[in-house]
Amino acid sequence: MLFNDLTALREQLAANAAVRARLASSPRPGRSSLRMLALIAGVARKPGRWRILALTVLVGTVTVVEVLVVLRLATWNADFFDVLEARSYASLHSQIWILAGLLLGMMTLQGLSLQTKMKLQMALRSHLTTLVRDRWMSEGHYYRLRSMAGDHTNEDARIAEDIRIVCEMAVEFAVSLLYALVQLVLFAGVLWLYSGPLTVSAGTISVTVPGHMVFVAIAYAIIASTLITVVGHPLVKATDLRQAAEAQYRSRLVNIVAQAPAIALTGSEAGERRRLARSFDAIRRAWAVQTASFRNLMFFSSGLALLTGTLPLLIMAPRYLNGAITLGTLMQVAIAFGQVTMALSWLSANYAMIAQWQASASRVLALGDAIDRLRVGEGASSGLVSRTIGDGPVLTFSALTIVGPSGDRLVNDLTTEVRQGERVLIEATPQASTALIGAIAGLPTDGAGAIVLPNDGDIFFLTDKPYLPEATLLEVIAEPLGPDDVSHDLVCRAPTDVGLVHLAAQVVTTSLWAQELGIEDQQRLGFARLLVHQPRWILTHDASSALSQETETLLFRKIREALPLSVLITMSHRTMAASIFTRRIALATTGDAPQP
Repeated sequence: MLFNDLTALREQLAANAAVRARLASSPRPGRSSLRMLALIAGVARKPGRWRILALTVLVGTVTVVEVLVVLRLATWNADFFDVLEARSYASLHSQIWILAGLLLGMMTLQGLSLQTKMKLQMALRSHLTTLVRDRWMSEGHYYRLRSMAGDHTNEDARIAEDIRIVCEMAVEFAVSLLYALVQLVLFAGVLWLYSGPLTVSAGTISVTVPGHMVFVAIAYAIIASTLITVVGHPLVKATDLRQAAEAQYRSRLVNIVAQAPAIALTGSEAGERRRLARSFDAIRRAWAVQTASFRNLMFFSSGLALLTGTLPLLIMAPRYLNGAITLGTLMQVAIAFGQVTMALSWLSANYAMIAQWQASASRVLALGDAIDRLRVGEGASSGLVSRTIGDGPVLTFSALTIVGPSGDRLVNDLTTEVRQGERVLIEATPQASTALIGAIAGLPTDGAGAIVLPNDGDIFFLTDKPYLPEATLLEVIAEPLGPDDVSHDLVCRAPTDVGLVHLAAQVVTTSLWAQELGIEDQQRLGFARLLVHQPRWILTHDASSALSQETETLLFRKIREALPLSVLITMSHRTMAASIFTRRIALATTGDAPQP
């Protein structure tokens, strides 16, 4: 048992030392913590707040009662040793029954505490997840963030993992801090009451210190924490060295798996084995440095772990030998001393986890800040295309110029209008089409000029590979609406209208359709979705690139017949039947962008 405790202590102290060094350079580490706590506290203004408030009160009550039971166990321990000292069999039987009741109570409280904490954690996580997820998934933020600079990448991990860590640890910290505070107050009182006064004499001067073991416990906790921090500090560099070596070794292994065909064809196994051997040698060297640091830390931590249990016994032993206190009181003081030092060490014991919570909170807040910048337009600058909503049902391009990453003009001075009922073919390179669609959709686009959107409806985008989530075919075709928001009969008829007769009977079948269907059927399904939604404005980009020209022409004619008043804008670099369209626009491009 002692070895396990020391191993856990060693790992905890190593983590604490590394975390302290990293947080020392963190700018205003408390600001993000306060912002995150304010976000979590916002649940008090949401529906269901009374349930969360009840859970919070219940968790706090159970925590306080747990400490009271531990205190009663300490007094039972004193009574038990007094019974042993008195050699009383009758009293021993009653102490056994008391212990059984305390154990049953503690087990019940532990189960109730776990259940209520987990319910509270999930309630808070549900609140915070809904708040962040709904903002991220609205107005195309999840897509627009991809082209925006800043610390907001890996949004999936921030929403799924970091929010979980923030909510679960927040509850754990609150509970453990409450426990430590109540523990400190109650057991400091026990120490004060039972350790008694200590008289210190120096010549003619005599000072009596009441409850002297309280001050011993405080001094011991400070000295022990300081000593372990100083001794454990070299683990920062050692741990970083080990982690870097391990990461490089894993990277080489992953690269070999990714490049397996090329390595096999060129017979490069020997070279890869040499490079792997060098990487593993770096791990061995880092391991040796880390082991030496752990050895030094273990030297001190093992002694402190033993001293915590024996120091109060040694200090109080003279009073017991003089008959001033009973054996039970001696043991009770020893237990209270351990509980007080444990409570005083709460910050040190939780430092690494607090840092992890701080890091996760900062990552979640960074995502929210990035979304806020999108909303207020901070990402816009004088070098971006302007995009607004106009006063009428017209799509206008005004002196539109789009510049690619390499400085080439993908679109050069496009000025035109698209009105109701028109069917326009825009011929452009794939890169220019992608850039123009992004500009229309609202992505930050380098260039100049303006896009004025129509005010009579959103534009329905249809690309070469439509989005097909894992769901029923009814939900897939209804996307982005819900299945109850579209006509069931229309959904059942749409697959047949686009040549997917074999899918007409599978509208309630759940599948990952992007894998079940070939690219041709996926594109047909995109046209089926278009027929069901009946939008006023349609913009397609190589939406029929995998289909034959005959099938392509039939599908576009079907759209024209079903939606005669809708505007159709098609972007393609392929030749398409001229009869489909009423107008053709060839995007002009030039070489390098003009110098400012």
